[in-house]
Amino acid sequence: MVIKKRGKGICLIVILTLLAVIALSPIFLMLIDSFKTSEELAWNSWKFPEKWVISNYVDLVSYNSGVMVRSFFNSVFVSTVTTVLTLILSSLAAYAFAKFQFPGKNVIFFILLCTMMIPGEITLPAIYLMFSKTGMLNTYAIQILPGLANVFCMFMMRQYMESVPDSLIEAARLDGAGPTKIFATIMLPLTRPALGSLAILTFLGKWNDYLWPSLLLTKKEVMPIMVILPTLNTQSSVQSIPWNLIMTGCTIVTVPLIIVFLLFQEQFMSSVSLGAVKE
Repeated sequence: MVIKKRGKGICLIVILTLLAVIALSPIFLMLIDSFKTSEELAWNSWKFPEKWVISNYVDLVSYNSGVMVRSFFNSVFVSTVTTVLTLILSSLAAYAFAKFQFPGKNVIFFILLCTMMIPGEITLPAIYLMFSKTGMLNTYAIQILPGLANVFCMFMMRQYMESVPDSLIEAARLDGAGPTKIFATIMLPLTRPALGSLAILTFLGKWNDYLWPSLLLTKKEVMPIMVILPTLNTQSSVQSIPWNLIMTGCTIVTVPLIIVFLLFQEQFMSSVSLGAVKE
């Protein structure tokens, strides 16, 4: 019996290892290809470079008068501000829906959930016209404001906050704590797993966003790197595509995502395992 269980465990480890290798192999190839010259990449794309070079990173930084550097920091700024503001607004809204009683609460919450079924592409024309009338095109604000009212984040935070015992809040009120202090000192610390996981998902979604900024932005000074990166190919010929620079750019845009996950991985894993064990 013990041998049988051990054999199943070994088979499971082997399968998971193979799946991990398959999943990570494109990232590994992207990384090593970023250290190859364009000539070597043309005939040696699957092996380690014969000569490791960092000229691709230098060329990318200096590309088109440093537009890649500017767009990279644009993405960092927009994604960070969007993530922080989204979590703040979602937490406040979730706190109200979870722990306060007011007329029409369930109806309003149901209507908000229904908006999640509407594809975002349908609302693009209306939002474009609205922001164009206010003169906010080609700004950082138009990249940040439309995504702040995130119903999914609000829903997830509400589910977490509902699990906080009401007796704990009542005890805090008896000690003289107001709604703001209860929110800051009790609700937020107890919902750190949800905040961590939503921070990763929100930052990831905003960092990888291409459709929205590509439609609403025409000035390169405010464009994120995901819009600028495909423009490395400025000619129609396939041979003109600088694949070495594209691989380098893909490597660079992956770094912030890894950093964000490492910062919030503990909270993310806690949110995944929460509720997995029934007492």
